[in-house]
Amino acid sequence: MPLFDEKVKTQLVQLLSKLTNPITLHFFSQEIECPTCQTTHQFVEEIASLSDKISLHTYDLVKDSDIAKAFNIDKIPAIVVSDSKNTLKGVRFFGIPAGYEINSFIGACLEVSGAKEPLPQPIIDRIKKIAKPIHIQVFVTLT
Repeated sequence: MPLFDEKVKTQLVQLLSKLTNPITLHFFSQEIECPTCQTTHQFVEEIASLSDKISLHTYDLVKDSDIAKAFNIDKIPAIVVSDSKNTLKGVRFFGIPAGYEINSFIGACLEVSGAKEPLPQPIIDRIKKIAKPIHIQVFVTLT
């Protein structure tokens, strides 16, 4: 049974039509002890099927541990969004980005594709003043 009904698919196709350049979704899972991996796998498959600018690669966390390490994946299910050349942009999702989280996921896909939202100049100026590496993690939950 599909995760997205026709109305949602139509909305997603419209949003994904704004992808500027191709992107790749890298999905990490494993065969045992992952109750949400199957649903998350179905999620990324359905998303990838909605645009010819989205490629999907699926990996097993254990069997493909070298690839997981390269993408800094240590838990599953995980989705890495990269450009078509597999350039890492630092965008990773752990768990299924369903419900309200899908907005963040689609926004990240658009951003990685080059469809960027313009930032106000004062924000750009503040970002340019950052002189050291910064690690940002965003946690999203309805609770």
